[in-house]
Amino acid sequence: MHVGCLYVAPDVLELQEVRSLDDDGDPSKAEPAAAAAGRGELEQVAQPTASSAALPIPAISEPGVLYECDSCVTDITHKIRIKCAAPGCEEVDLCPSCFCQGKEVGSHKAWHDYRVIEKHSYPIFTEDWGADEELLLIEGLSTNGIGNWGAAAEHIGTHTKEEVEEHYMKVYHNADTWPLPRMDLEFDIDPETFHARKRQRMQEKRMEAFNAPPFQILTSGPTNHELQGYMPGRLEFETEVENDAEDLIKDLEFGLVMEYGGADQPAPPEPEIKPDEQEEHAHSHNGKDRVRVKEESGAPSSPGDSMNIDGSSNQKPAPDPIETHESLSLKLALLDMYKEKLDKREETKAFVFDRGLLDFKKLQATEKKRTKEEREFINKHKPFGKLQTAEDFEVFIDGLLYEVALRKRIAEMQEYRRMGITSLAEAEKFEKDRFARSSKGYVREYSHLQRASSRHSVPPPHESPGKRSREGTPKPMAGPSRRPPAPLNLANAASLHLLTPAEQTLCSQLRILPKPYLVIKETLVREFTRSGGKLRRREARDYIKIDVNKTTRIWDFLVQAGVLKVPSTGDGVNGTGSYED
Repeated sequence: MHVGCLYVAPDVLELQEVRSLDDDGDPSKAEPAAAAAGRGELEQVAQPTASSAALPIPAISEPGVLYECDSCVTDITHKIRIKCAAPGCEEVDLCPSCFCQGKEVGSHKAWHDYRVIEKHSYPIFTEDWGADEELLLIEGLSTNGIGNWGAAAEHIGTHTKEEVEEHYMKVYHNADTWPLPRMDLEFDIDPETFHARKRQRMQEKRMEAFNAPPFQILTSGPTNHELQGYMPGRLEFETEVENDAEDLIKDLEFGLVMEYGGADQPAPPEPEIKPDEQEEHAHSHNGKDRVRVKEESGAPSSPGDSMNIDGSSNQKPAPDPIETHESLSLKLALLDMYKEKLDKREETKAFVFDRGLLDFKKLQATEKKRTKEEREFINKHKPFGKLQTAEDFEVFIDGLLYEVALRKRIAEMQEYRRMGITSLAEAEKFEKDRFARSSKGYVREYSHLQRASSRHSVPPPHESPGKRSREGTPKPMAGPSRRPPAPLNLANAASLHLLTPAEQTLCSQLRILPKPYLVIKETLVREFTRSGGKLRRREARDYIKIDVNKTTRIWDFLVQAGVLKVPSTGDGVNGTGSYED
């Protein structure tokens, strides 16, 4: 409340009286303000009752906006304070004691107008929000902007940003009496109960913040980047999603908008000219202080083309153009496009922060624990993560992986069933025997190649040595044959899924990775097609610069699989290129 000019003598140490928050407003329950200023309770100055006197009120250090006496630097956040109302001194706050002593701070004088600011700690719209918190909410949103719930919560200090947003939407935005909240609400709640709830809520908030695990802040500097391109202090990336979104509106300017109620707006008032400015304005219009620009250039001058000696022009600025309907629609469409890009950017950043994708070391450790098939399966289903929360997506992926494991196990059981296996012990023995058979088969095939090479090294009597050299047959091996190498494990090999089971077995036995095998296969098929089906096995060795035995095995495999259609010839050679018995 604004009060007229008043000077209080320094020896006056008490105000008249300050009423309490009791609904009855009994003046008998009032007490001197100077005595009340020495206490740090959240309640207004009131005579303590029998129930409240037995329980001490703990000192509360609330977050949010704080007020200090500009004279004695005493915390007066939860006390009655005196605020200066004189122009230029609106930011001066004094405690009642300093005000009664007539303290003067800076440009503030004891005879300045003042306002008495007291705490309105009682509910008006909801039971868990006091009137003082409502005022802080409006002040915080006015200062930081609607939607900046985090800054508004810090300004209030007693509620989280989720509670601030929910309260604003419920009380103000979705009110039946919008744009104003309902003003006819009454709450039958005791002030002590209200303050006890407030203290308990603040105590729980402090304990939650105290027990919270320490958050490791990622540091990012010119020579140290925890995450390349990320600035943790600003929660931004060097290259944002839709990084060129601002290019749409960087040159956008609006003129006078007559639509959307613009034509009903009053005209702006004329600027008020102070007396000293009037004298300067009149002095600048005499003939000595005016410079005629067009007279110096020889062009005819006009009364509005004059310039003052200080370089300022007397010509009035041109009025803003009036926006047409088409121009306004185009500019609003550009703003809508810009807003959509910003929404997409914020959604992407929220997704990254919510899923913890910035903690790449933890993600790498988790990925290493999974098999190659699981990683490929998860990467294939990652687009569904945008439609679910982090917890729901984890449950979804775990369920799909469990389903894949069940299907694989069911297929194994069905294969055992077809083999006549009825117990797990028999299945284990069957797997061991199958692995042993595959190893023995590899040894048998390798020995067959050695025998064939030895047999071909001794030419028939009708063949000449020159022809043998052109054929390029390998020389016979001296001494006993060495033990064949163990099959190559291709479980984690790249492009393994592009091979058939038979091709996987062949690559494992020949110790060839899937990618080189695919290159060899493509080369053989291409050259075989280019030659019109007349390519022979000995000619294929010229295109594949690897071991001739491996080339022979791959050629025979492709012929047996039907990839290469090699017809039987009449000179005793079959489609695989080996001599028939």
